[in-house]
Amino acid sequence: MRTDIYKKTAYGEDHIGFLDADGTINRLRWGEGLPVGRVDAERRIFRTTQHGERELGQVNPDGSIRSHGLFEGGELGWVETDGAVFQGGLILPEEEVGRVAGPHAEPAAAALLLLFLPDDAEEKKQIERG
Repeated sequence: MRTDIYKKTAYGEDHIGFLDADGTINRLRWGEGLPVGRVDAERRIFRTTQHGERELGQVNPDGSIRSHGLFEGGELGWVETDGAVFQGGLILPEEEVGRVAGPHAEPAAAALLLLFLPDDAEEKKQIERG
């Protein structure tokens, strides 16, 4: 059973991906799931790269999400019991950025904060640069 990942937008929310039961993180493109990363048994989040994979962070047992690289590392956010995902930590203001729905809420929320949102921010920067 998969866990769906939604990003909050100015117009509501976008279904941007999902986490498979086997730990594969998929980005939705044209209605299809494209593998972009994985979650391991220790709840670490990995991004698939051209030459392997890179560890991005981890979900703690309390549901908090820790980055290993973004913003010098540290606490990045958390997921509530209802699936609401919040970004916030020492550097970032607290803000609801999305939600997850399904049996693996914590790792799906970590995928949103560690993989999907940074990718979207980078894509937006590329577009603005022209």
